[in-house]
Amino acid sequence: MTAGGGGLAAWLPLAVATVVAALVATTLTLLVGVVGGCWAVVRWRRDVAREERDRAWSRFVWTVDQACAADVGRAELGCASAEAMYDMQILREDDATVGSIVLEIITGRNGR
Repeated sequence: MTAGGGGLAAWLPLAVATVVAALVATTLTLLVGVVGGCWAVVRWRRDVAREERDRAWSRFVWTVDQACAADVGRAELGCASAEAMYDMQILREDDATVGSIVLEIITGRNGR
């Protein structure tokens, strides 16, 4: 660059291309980082929701298995667990419909 100024016109074309390439690369890197971070958060939330649903169904299946057991103690434990699960409404969304019907059968309650 000269003392008289001239801005970018005084730069060599290779220097201008290098600066522009660096700016584009930095912008793309930041964009990919933001998109990747958002994708990671979305996947994490989906995985957490799936794990919560799996745990709820696992508890539900255990409760039904205990309530249907031939052993009186296990059956009473299953019925008590079904009562608690029915009160807590542990199942969500579409699962709640089927789960509530089964828990109503086990507990002898009528729908809410």
